Amino acid sequence: MSGLPLPFADDRILLNLAAYWSAKRGGHPLPPRSAIDPLDMPRRLLPHLMLVEPTGRDIEVRFRLVGTELVQRFRRDATGKTSRDLYPPDSDYRSYIEQIYSSVIQRGQPLYVDNTRRFPEEGSSRVRHLLLPIAAEAGSARAALVLSSISWSTGSDEGHQPPPSRERQISVEALEKGVLQATLRGLLDSI
Repeated sequence: MSGLPLPFADDRILLNLAAYWSAKRGGHPLPPRSAIDPLDMPRRLLPHLMLVEPTGRDIEVRFRLVGTELVQRFRRDATGKTSRDLYPPDSDYRSYIEQIYSSVIQRGQPLYVDNTRRFPEEGSSRVRHLLLPIAAEAGSARAALVLSSISWSTGSDEGHQPPPSRERQISVEALEKGVLQATLRGLLDSI
């Protein structure tokens, strides 16, 4: 799978979301919110999916939809909740997630995030997110379609610091090229 211009070229789940988003653009810079229908997506994406939207209060976001795999892995259902509901005001993590989601929503630019999270019971996991902006409907703000792919590591990670989070903005052109190459290589589910 090398040679694809995407940092998630080895992740079929993220590739399939990129292909879905690309197909729904219909030649526009961003797909309209009305074109996004979770029931229209490849079924294997749904458990990993989040739909995030701004609340209109500073950079606070609401998690409109959170897939079952994410609810299970993070042991909480954030559906309908805001970043303010989930994290205290002085939380560095709250600030971080509000900033990355707001960046995608305001700029209209896809973002790939790769980080490691440590959980007391499961150990460390590699968590990769693909954040894709969605165009606003009349009278509303943009939103972000987010897919998270989680790889749980095995073995002990005691005494090891997780690597820092890595973010990479992805141009629409690079995303399109990567989707085309993945299609030609037969790496995508049918949409």
